[in-house]
Amino acid sequence: MGRSQFAKKARRSSKPAQATSSTPTKLPTAEQLIERAHDLLAQSNFQDAIQVLLAALALDENNLEVKELLGVAELEGGDVEQGRQYLLQLFPPHTSATPSQPSPYLYLAQSAEDPTEALKYYTLAVELIESKLSSDKSKNGPSGEEELRQQAVDALVAMIEIWMSDLCMEEGAESQCETLISRALELDPTNPEVRLSLASIRMSQARSDDAKQVVISLYTELQNKEPFDETLPSLPARLHLIRLLLEHEKHLQALEMLTTVREEDELLVEGAYLEGWALYLRAQYLASNPPASIQTTEDGEAQVDGPAGMSAAECLEEASASLFECAKLYTDQDYDDEGIGAHVAELLKELEEKGVKPVRLEEDEDEEAMDGDGAVEGDWEDLEEGGKDVDMA
Repeated sequence: MGRSQFAKKARRSSKPAQATSSTPTKLPTAEQLIERAHDLLAQSNFQDAIQVLLAALALDENNLEVKELLGVAELEGGDVEQGRQYLLQLFPPHTSATPSQPSPYLYLAQSAEDPTEALKYYTLAVELIESKLSSDKSKNGPSGEEELRQQAVDALVAMIEIWMSDLCMEEGAESQCETLISRALELDPTNPEVRLSLASIRMSQARSDDAKQVVISLYTELQNKEPFDETLPSLPARLHLIRLLLEHEKHLQALEMLTTVREEDELLVEGAYLEGWALYLRAQYLASNPPASIQTTEDGEAQVDGPAGMSAAECLEEASASLFECAKLYTDQDYDDEGIGAHVAELLKELEEKGVKPVRLEEDEDEEAMDGDGAVEGDWEDLEEGGKDVDMA
């Protein structure tokens, strides 16, 4: 690029430059940079946030808030090791005291590869939160107390999941889960995630009736809520509820809950998968329970709309559509849950062998190549490679 016109004009002038009255540009302070970084993090612009925070750290190398935000930005940006290194600088020997807020402990717990290390940081976080809750409540305020309770509940639920998965074979795992769920229920007995964890614990103890009671109670509270209702639990919590409903053969209830999930996020792989699986199970139930078949009018029309008014054959056709959609989403998103991929491939192959015709998903997908067997090329066949089956029965 050539010199600007201003540069050329200055070069031609024989007069000395005159002093201007404009003041030099004032550099931002560390506090201003931190505020800017918060805005960038809220926009999920992690790389720019990191650059801004590094500038803030250069101005104030001992600023703990900058180091914590750098840790968060690096974790969210994908560099887990670098993020953890920044967070560990908030602890001795880098500092004279441990953090007084739970967030650093929670970030380190969530990013830990070792389950025992994750438990250690979750435990410290919960102890800190419980100490804050038992202290002068006027310091926290109603909203602050609610946030602290939610953080504690989330940590306790995460600890239960670790004991029920990674450490399920360890001695005392069941008693650990009982202790943790009791603490969580004491903090927030109406919390959906806590109640779902309770149901999962009861299922693992072969106390199916107790688990079913919890699941149906929660479903009853949620069944009439519309999509995007702010009082609905998170999508992961609803997916957990749907899985538990299916385990208790509540297919129609699961499909009803899925309507909110599918409408709120139509690109969610697990939503499409569970919809297809629920419809498949509903078809199996209708085939083996003829008295449960739908009632029809004199003209042969179903008296009930939706899945409750569908025949076994119709349920299988709709299941095929949902599973094909899931296969496409799985491939497009390079989804990393091999269990779902393998199960979808298995179900689609079985439906094909039964003569269930694939349902085209959208008219605008007409250009998708179809192979000789009528399956979407590159979708479910590819899922069979390297995947492992999952037991959803």
